[in-house]
Amino acid sequence: MLSGIGDPEQLRAVGVEPRHELVGVGANLQDHLACGVIVHCPKPVTLVAADSPAQLVRFLLGRRGMLTSSVNEAVAFVRSDPALAAPDLELVWLPVPVLGEGLTPPPGHGLTLGVELLQPDSRGHIRLASADPAEPPIINPSLLTAESDLRGLLAGLRIAERVYDTAALRPYVGAPMAPWPGKVDDAKLTSFIRENAQTAFHPVGTCRMGSDDAAVVDCELRVRGLDGLRVVDASVMPRIIRGHTHAPTVMIAERAADLIRASNHDPEPGPADIPPYSRGDDG
Repeated sequence: MLSGIGDPEQLRAVGVEPRHELVGVGANLQDHLACGVIVHCPKPVTLVAADSPAQLVRFLLGRRGMLTSSVNEAVAFVRSDPALAAPDLELVWLPVPVLGEGLTPPPGHGLTLGVELLQPDSRGHIRLASADPAEPPIINPSLLTAESDLRGLLAGLRIAERVYDTAALRPYVGAPMAPWPGKVDDAKLTSFIRENAQTAFHPVGTCRMGSDDAAVVDCELRVRGLDGLRVVDASVMPRIIRGHTHAPTVMIAERAADLIRASNHDPEPGPADIPPYSRGDDG
C-alpha cells in the first residue's frame, strides 16, 4: 500500500499516490479466535514447576523432564454441530494455566483447555494510518462481528467443560481460575467470550488469491496486473484453513520457489516502472 498498490480511495486519504488499483489489498483479514477454560489443579503435576532447579538439571543432564514439553501437549478437532461436514473447532490441551497470553504468572498449579474457532465468518482489514512507513498500520480484525462465530465458541466451551468432567480428568480439575467464570449460563458465558477471546496469531487473507476483481494475486502468486511481483506468505490464502497456518505457509513458499525457477526458463519481463495510475484489468 505504501508503494501505491491498493484501493485508490484509501490510499489518497492518507496521502499516498495510487499507482495500481487493487481494491482487495488489505481486505479479507481472517484469524483463528481462541478462548481458554482455566482451572486450578489440586495435584502439583503441571508445568508450573517447569522452571524449578530440579527440572533444569534434569533437562541439562538427560534432556528429559518438563522442559522438553511443547506446552501444547495434545489437540482434538471436533464439530460444534454433528451435522457439520468437518470439524470447526480445535481443543488444545495445555498442562499449565495460560494467563494474559502466557505473560501473567499463574497463582499456582492449573490446567488450560483452549478452544479455537477454525472457520470464522468475521472479516477484518488492514489499512495505512499515514504515508509514513515508520507508523504502524491500522489493523482491525473485526473479531466476533459475525454472530455465528460467537455461537461456535460458545459450543466449544461447553464441549471443553464436558471434557474436564470426564472420569480421567476429574481428579486433576479444581476450582475455576480467573478469568474463567466456571459453569454459568449462556448469557454470562457469552460475556466471558467477548471480554477474553483472543487471537491465535494465525492471520491470513489480506492479499488473497483468485480471479475476480477483488483478488490480489493469481494462481501463480503474481500480483494481478503487474510484472515481476509476487506475494508469498499466508496472506494469499482466500480462506483460513481448519488448522495451524505454519505448514501451509511453508508449502506456499516451496510452490513459489518452483514457479520462480520455472519462469527463469521463459523469463518474465523485468520490473518496469509502474505508471502513475493504472487499473488491474489493464495489465
